[in-house]
Amino acid sequence: MLDNRTVVTVIGLGLIGGSLCYALKKKNLMVKGVSSAGTIEKAYGMKIIDEGFGYSRIPEILHDSDFVFICTPLTDIGKKIPQIFQHVDKNTIISDVGSTKSYICSLAENHMRKGIFFIGGHPMAGSEKRGIESSNPYLFYDAVYVLTPLPDTPKKVTKKISSLISLLGAKVMILTPELHDEIAASVSHLPQLLAVLLTDHLAGKDNDLFRNLAAGGFRDMTRIASSSYSIWRDIIKTNIKEVKKTLVDFQEELSVLTECLDDDEYLDRSFSIAQRERKTIPRYSKGFLKPLIDVRVAVKDKQGELAKITNTIYYHEINIKDIEIVNIREGEGGILRLGFSEKNDAHRAASALQAIGYEITVID
Repeated sequence: MLDNRTVVTVIGLGLIGGSLCYALKKKNLMVKGVSSAGTIEKAYGMKIIDEGFGYSRIPEILHDSDFVFICTPLTDIGKKIPQIFQHVDKNTIISDVGSTKSYICSLAENHMRKGIFFIGGHPMAGSEKRGIESSNPYLFYDAVYVLTPLPDTPKKVTKKISSLISLLGAKVMILTPELHDEIAASVSHLPQLLAVLLTDHLAGKDNDLFRNLAAGGFRDMTRIASSSYSIWRDIIKTNIKEVKKTLVDFQEELSVLTECLDDDEYLDRSFSIAQRERKTIPRYSKGFLKPLIDVRVAVKDKQGELAKITNTIYYHEINIKDIEIVNIREGEGGILRLGFSEKNDAHRAASALQAIGYEITVID
C-alpha cells in the first residue's frame, strides 16, 4: 500500500527526476533526492524533496527506501546499478528512466541480489527543456510509461510499481526489454536518423533555393532533426543491434522503391497501405514521438471552467488542434490538455491563461 510512509529515492534531479519528485510530493509521499549540491538546493527551494544528498552519499542513504529511481544519463545509469544493488535493503524496488532497456536490464540481472527487485522503465514524456528548473508535476499525465520487468520478477512487485506510476497520471504498459528496444528502433530511432539524413542531404545541396522551398512537408518530416547528438549518442550505442537491423530492413525497402518507381501498381499499393496504416496510429496519445505541443491546465471541477479557458484562447486568436480532459475527479478537478501545432501558439496560450490565474505546464 502506498501512503505517506512510502519512501521514494530519486537519483539525478534533471527534468525527469525533478518532475518525478514534484509529482510524488503532490501525492504526499516521502521523497529523497540525490544530485549535485546546487541542484539539491534548488529542489529544497521548490519544496519537491523532503531530504537531499550528494552522489557520494548514495551508500548510506538508500537503506530505508521502498523505491529507487535512477534518472541520470543512460550510460551513467549502468555505472550506478552495482552500487545501488549493494546498498539497498531487501524488498526494495529499483527502476530507471533510460530510453533503451535491454542494456540496462541485462546489467541489473548481472548484479541481482536475492530479495531485491529491478524493473526497467521508460516514461514517454519529456521536453526540449533541461534541468530541475523545468520540472513539473504534470509531465507524466496521459503519457505512456513502459515498464520492463526482468523474467523472474514477481507479479506483485510489478503491480506495486505500476500503482506508483499510475499515481503520476501515466498509462502503464508492460513490455519485455527486447520488445521495447525493437519497437523503439522502428518508431523512434529510425525516424530520428532519417530526419537527420534528410536534413544533411539538403545541407549537401548548399543552395538557398532548395532551402527556401523546403517548407511544408519537408520541414514537418525533419522537425526532430533539431535534436542534439549528445542526447542520442547513448541511445544509439545501447541499441545498436536493433537500429542496424531496422536500417537494413529499410534499406531493402528503399531499394525496392527505387526499382519500382515506374510501376504504377506497386506505387498505388504502397500509397494505399500507407494511408490505411496512418489512420490506425493513435493521433494524440504520447508514444515515442510526440506530435503536438501540449499546454496542461490545472482546472477545478466547477461549472464554466472549460468555456472560460477556450474563450480566453479564442480571444487571443490562437488555434487549438486538440483538447482533452485528463484525470478529472468529481469535486476536485484535474488536468485539461490543450494541443498546439506551433510552439509559439502554445506559449501564447499559456501566457494568456496564466494571466487569469491558471496553473500551466507547457510540454514541448
